[in-house]
Amino acid sequence: MIAFPLITGDGQLVSMGDVHFSDALGAPQAYGLIRFSHTSDALRGLVRDLRDRAARDGAALTDFMDISGRSGHSRIGLDIELTGEPPEVSDSARTVEVPVALTALNAALAESLADLRCLCADGGVDFGRLFIARGPALSREEIGEAMDRGWLLLPERHRIDADGVVEIPLENVRYVLSSRLLGVGRNFSEMVVKGKHGLTIFQSPSPAGLPARMGPREFLVGAVRIALGPYVAFITRETSAPGVFHLASRLLDGIRTSGIATPRQVELYNGEDEPVPTRDLAVRLRLYPADPALTGLADRVFVPGKAREVLAAGVDFADLTDVFNPEVARSFLDEVTAAPGQGGIYGRMLMPGKTIAIPWEQEEGEWLQEFQWRLVYEYARGNVPEGVMEGEEIPKRVRPLLDALKYVGGEQKLSKVFVAEALPPVDTLRVLKRNGIGVVVARGMGCAVGESCRLPHFRMDQTLYEELVRLENEGMRFYLLLEINGEAQVREFFRGLWVTRPGKEQLPRVHTTMAMFGSSVDVLGPVLASPIADFLRRLRDHPRLGEGFGVAHGSGPGVMRIVDDAAAALGIYRMGVGINAEEIGQHTNFAPEAVAQFTNLALNTRQDILDRRSLFKIFNLGGFGTSYEINMALTFMKIGQCLPAPYIFIDPVGLGPGGAPFWRQTLEQFRTLSGDLAGGGHELGPLGPRWIVNCCHEVGSYEEGFAVMAAFLDDPGAYWREREIPLEKVRMARENLRAAGMPIPPYIDEALEADA
Repeated sequence: MIAFPLITGDGQLVSMGDVHFSDALGAPQAYGLIRFSHTSDALRGLVRDLRDRAARDGAALTDFMDISGRSGHSRIGLDIELTGEPPEVSDSARTVEVPVALTALNAALAESLADLRCLCADGGVDFGRLFIARGPALSREEIGEAMDRGWLLLPERHRIDADGVVEIPLENVRYVLSSRLLGVGRNFSEMVVKGKHGLTIFQSPSPAGLPARMGPREFLVGAVRIALGPYVAFITRETSAPGVFHLASRLLDGIRTSGIATPRQVELYNGEDEPVPTRDLAVRLRLYPADPALTGLADRVFVPGKAREVLAAGVDFADLTDVFNPEVARSFLDEVTAAPGQGGIYGRMLMPGKTIAIPWEQEEGEWLQEFQWRLVYEYARGNVPEGVMEGEEIPKRVRPLLDALKYVGGEQKLSKVFVAEALPPVDTLRVLKRNGIGVVVARGMGCAVGESCRLPHFRMDQTLYEELVRLENEGMRFYLLLEINGEAQVREFFRGLWVTRPGKEQLPRVHTTMAMFGSSVDVLGPVLASPIADFLRRLRDHPRLGEGFGVAHGSGPGVMRIVDDAAAALGIYRMGVGINAEEIGQHTNFAPEAVAQFTNLALNTRQDILDRRSLFKIFNLGGFGTSYEINMALTFMKIGQCLPAPYIFIDPVGLGPGGAPFWRQTLEQFRTLSGDLAGGGHELGPLGPRWIVNCCHEVGSYEEGFAVMAAFLDDPGAYWREREIPLEKVRMARENLRAAGMPIPPYIDEALEADA
């Protein structure tokens, strides 16, 4: 039978003695007591047996158990060790009390133990977990099997000795604390109480990376890389260098420690009087099997064929909760209502082992919006005790969800969730982020004061959009439950768009997007539907495109709906980027895999997305809106925010004056302004570069348009030369788009490298 380790929840530091100085460590130290409350009979019995066995055999207590401190405490240099004194076990009080030694190993926190003693006197601080290995660690052979299966990832530089001890060298990463911020007010208590979630504004990677040496009596926060499936790892206190040891945060949780690209902080102290080189400095750890519950979770999350991919990226919030299922999303929003008069609560915060209900803030029956946001601030900071439920107080229907949150991987920022009917304003979102909230789930995107949201309430202004992009880049997740025409869908804000679950999986593969602009009038359907469908099919089948091809449109009726229906039938990825056209009688299409919907005042933001995401622009028959889009698209190319590529102007009917092509007069104007201008005795020269107009192609059919685009796909370099497009303009646009997170088609890079 496989024996997995016994790991307790956090115990509280309930008392501390006087501070003294440890000559052995060269740092201030104090003795204290950690109490584990509400313990099980099994834990108390095991601790009592191990304590008695150590006394009987004359062995050290740490031969049978150890303590792992909280990550945030170790990262600021607070260390904790078992003293070796026997723990006290009380069946009547259901407690285990363990004597510990606390040491301040960070010289920047010289007064930390005295401050910690004050915090302890105020009611105890969560400080560490007991780790009891009830069976052997994994052998070298078992570790190899786990790696072959894709349930364990180690960096390229690692070593596994004959006893199964894994040795992982430090990365070129060092984290530093701001000494000035540490000296401000309550910042120390903020870090101690909130742990690593309270460290985000005080600690940052150093631009200098890992120093060449650790000085004597020096504390250092470095990093290693590892991704664990259904295993737990325990870092040994001793490292590869004699005299350098790892601080108390030594337990790496299974599944939660996933994402090989995510650095895992390690906290080291050189207890010697000589400097130690860091080049080959490595931490050591042992791997243990996880409990059956965690193994069962791994079977669900690490599906065959994708286990290695999920483990490498980090187990995501959606992997654990199935939030894309509308029924699951509704469970998050349980008891949350759209307005105070409907009863229920304004919102909720969910985290491992705890849920917090946030009431509607109103006076005399009126909702006070600013008070509501301030109340959210205080709940996020942990300053309001009302509505907090823990342990047995939590409804049973919610407990599985909260249990799943503690296994979120990657940077582990996604274990705290804020839920409300609508997204709060951007400053409230920032407060949530600063206080460790990593996920937001809602039904809409904001309401007028005192109004219920009309679903789907999906509009964004520029400020909200830019904040969502920024917060997503910093690791937050946003989900909307949309219920439309009797159907429900859940979308995540991903790479600047609201995507479905399949849309999120497919979007990273789309490297070439074609924007289709045109009239919202439906009468064009019989004329354009069949040619557009054939046009899209031929592009999809081009060898350089395939599943890397997507279409973008304005989410409305007319040409936009024709394009969307044809793309859906052909399995082409669709992006709908619209504005609030319901005000002029146009209903939004929420069928595409990726969408974004803006207020009318954010028209330029919407156009920015369509233009920068698309390589090709197709201007079908259209009116004032399409004319605006033409001018914006050419301007974006001129300023280096779009790659020079064919812009196609199509009129298969001949709707211009005298049967001429519809867009001819528009293109003539562009040719005029980019030519040599003179008049009234003045020589003005061109008002715009000629090469912009050279990218504009007037065609009478979609077949002609495809021929132009296919020639570009086959040889972009030849197209740029023939059209007299300066390569420095192409390179500038590529770098601008890459900096903005836009995908660059591989054939563009190939062409630029060939012409280098």
